[in-house]
Amino acid sequence: MANINANATVERARAAVDLLRADALQIHLNAIQETVMPEGDRSFAAWAPRIAEIAAGVDVPVVVKEVGFGLSRETVALLRAAGVAAADVGGRGGTNFARIENRRRDPADYAYLDGWGQSAPACLLDAHGLDLPLLASGGVRHPLDVVRGLALGAVAVGVSGAFLTTLLDGGVAALVERIRTWLDQTAALMTALGARTPADLAHRDVLVHGGLRAFCADRGVDTRRLATRSRGSVPSNPSPRGNP
Repeated sequence: MANINANATVERARAAVDLLRADALQIHLNAIQETVMPEGDRSFAAWAPRIAEIAAGVDVPVVVKEVGFGLSRETVALLRAAGVAAADVGGRGGTNFARIENRRRDPADYAYLDGWGQSAPACLLDAHGLDLPLLASGGVRHPLDVVRGLALGAVAVGVSGAFLTTLLDGGVAALVERIRTWLDQTAALMTALGARTPADLAHRDVLVHGGLRAFCADRGVDTRRLATRSRGSVPSNPSPRGNP
C-alpha cells in the first residue's frame, strides 16, 4: 500500500501508487497528531472532499486509516459516502502520536490528551452495520486481540508495534517465526470457539463489559445481541464455544 495524507492531490496520489506499483492506496487521518505537532495543520475542512476526489481518481482501492485515535461511526459513514474501499479504525492503545509530538513542544502542554480517542473494539462496535469493510489496528498485542477484532466485525487485523519490536531485536527470521506463532495460536483459538474460518468469528458469542460496555450504552450500541448471536449459526459439527 502506498500512503499519503488527506491533503494530497489526485496527481500526488497517482504518483505514490505508481512509484510503489502499489495494490492499494492508504490515506491516513491524524487530526490530533497535527493539532499537537508544533508545525502541524490546523484546518481539516478539505479532508472529506479531497478523499472523495482521490477515491474516484485512482485505479486501486483506497483505504483510510486513523493513526491511533479511532474512527467514530459518523466518520466511517462519511468515508463510505466518499467511496473508499475500507477503513482502518486505528484505535487508541498502540503508538501514541499525541505523546510523541508533545515531547517536541516547549513547554509540553498537551499532556492532558494522553488517552484521547476510542479503542479499536469501541470503533468496531460503534460502526457496526454501516456496510463498509473495517480493519482493526491499534493496541493489538497478542493473538487473542486478533480474534477479538475479527469477532467484533473487522475483516482483517493489523499489528505494528509488537512486530516492529521483534524485527528490531531479532531480525527478519525472528519476525517470521513470531508471525507463524501468531497464526498457529489464532487458529487454535478459532478451534476453541468453533470457528472454521476467520469470518465465522463474527458469529461467535461476545461478552462486552467494563468501560467498553459503558461506551456502547452511551452510543446506543446493543451489546446484548452479541452475547447470544451464535444461536442462529450453530455449525454442523459444533465444538465447545467460548467467549472471545
